[in-house]
Amino acid sequence: MTEKDREESLIERAAEKLLVGTGPKAPFLIRHDRAIPVIVFGACGAFAILVMISIIQGWAQVLMWIVIGIGVVSVLPAIPGFVGMYRATRGPLPALDRTPRTARVTLNAEDADGGQTILVEYRDEEGKGHDAQLADLIHESWEDRFAPGTRWQVYTFRSPELADSVVFLTEAHDEVWRDGWKLDGVRIGGEGGPLKPGPGSSFLREDSKWRFES
Repeated sequence: MTEKDREESLIERAAEKLLVGTGPKAPFLIRHDRAIPVIVFGACGAFAILVMISIIQGWAQVLMWIVIGIGVVSVLPAIPGFVGMYRATRGPLPALDRTPRTARVTLNAEDADGGQTILVEYRDEEGKGHDAQLADLIHESWEDRFAPGTRWQVYTFRSPELADSVVFLTEAHDEVWRDGWKLDGVRIGGEGGPLKPGPGSSFLREDSKWRFES
């Protein structure tokens, strides 16, 4: 037995033999792209057999507790993530720099999920250029007006670390209709959602559900 074999568990060695490798000497399942289907369908088949045996033997109550146990084990690891996401998205947004800056649209397109992506470029107080997304999702009746090359007044976050995240249309553009919002990369990787279509900023109005740190 090699030093590597002593360090790795049996499960780790089995997984490596089954799943790791490339070329003609790779494991059979890898060469034929069947590793994942075999594992998934094999596990489902084994569980189905267990269910049938339990029903035949009259172990319905035991089976019920097994299913409950599997559900609990599956859910428990996800709870900290859900709690963390809930807490992260309920706090105030980082401080906003209320200095209006001129931003030029560089891209207006659909993203991979069919959503709206409007990218702009602007310069900070030191003259350094930045690229960011609009936090305001623009209603379709106004979207054509945000063609590449058009210029709009925006607010940015005060923190330099968020200079390339998102920017907000200022009150100078309250006539623009919005129907959603996007805060990707500000508090979590992806954060956004729809809004009742209407003019004005959902972030800057007095009754906004969002608050900015002072």
